[in-house]
Amino acid sequence: MKKLWPHIILIPLLLTIPIVSSPDFDGTLSVFRVSPFQREFIRFALVIIFFYLNLSIFLPKLYAKKKYLPFTLCILISFGIIVFIPYYLISEHIFSTGPSSLSTPPPPNGNIPAPPIGSRPSFENPGPRNQGSLYQMIFASLLPFLFSFLSSLFIFRNNEKKELERSKAKTELLNLKYQLQPHFLFNILNSIYSLALLKSDDAPNGILKLSNVMRYVVQESSKDFVELDKEFEYLKDYIALQLVRTDSSLDFSYTEIGDTKNLKIAPFILVNFIENAFKYGFNAEETSKISIKAVVQENVLSFSVFNYIVSKKTTDENSLKIGLKNTIKHLDQVYPEKYTLTINNDGKTYDVDLKVNLA
Repeated sequence: MKKLWPHIILIPLLLTIPIVSSPDFDGTLSVFRVSPFQREFIRFALVIIFFYLNLSIFLPKLYAKKKYLPFTLCILISFGIIVFIPYYLISEHIFSTGPSSLSTPPPPNGNIPAPPIGSRPSFENPGPRNQGSLYQMIFASLLPFLFSFLSSLFIFRNNEKKELERSKAKTELLNLKYQLQPHFLFNILNSIYSLALLKSDDAPNGILKLSNVMRYVVQESSKDFVELDKEFEYLKDYIALQLVRTDSSLDFSYTEIGDTKNLKIAPFILVNFIENAFKYGFNAEETSKISIKAVVQENVLSFSVFNYIVSKKTTDENSLKIGLKNTIKHLDQVYPEKYTLTINNDGKTYDVDLKVNLA
């Protein structure tokens, strides 16, 4: 319904153009009693109808599917209707070949003799004056028809381009959503398997967390937005799975502050920062630290991730750049001009600070 309102408002405004531009317009509705204006008004209304027919039916149903012959016939028939219908509805002797009946006084008995058969107005047998009137009719309709056709074609092409860009963006977004790295799943399963061999009490919990993560990916990945508290639950399950592979050498902290109710966020937009922190911020042979903090205040999410750079995997710069590039693309698509992202990397520590307006 929201898409219809602009057209409901626009169409009456367009129909005022032939009224105010008519030389017969005197500020009253008496102009509607003038035959030339009536024809122009009908022609203008038909041009508007053609615009919407072309935009919504002819172009998408025929032209876009390469049905050029039916499309051309529809365009020609539409043009013929715009040219001739106003003159059929509002008749006037524009095709008469003899002198105008207004220039000859009627006979005393009031009966006007019929013109000879050979001189009667006819589309099939136009005289010189008929031909001039016919050309005038075509020319008067041609310019508004072309404008309507070209503008609808431009809008259609522009909509096609936007739809293609949306499809491309959606594909990139889905790729980003589904980028749970195979090596991550392998490492998690391997860690859970090791815990199971040791008969550790953490094995069932690890399997449960993995199940939660996979269920969330399957159920929420197709959605544009999810509840913020659900996204945080997913992140905590993800973090729990990552912690299965760590030991006491890691100084880890997770802080969550603020009310997440009634707030939504694009899914999987934060997980890449956490994945990179564990990928490059943990090394059992060195002192490792990872700190994650999420603060919600007045519909603004402040999300920060800090870690020491201690992993040998920091040489894998391409993987880091691609993941970050995809995340920034995701943010640009979903939150244009509604987020700030600051990244500090001094070679020893890596600090990410993201602020997103969720309103």
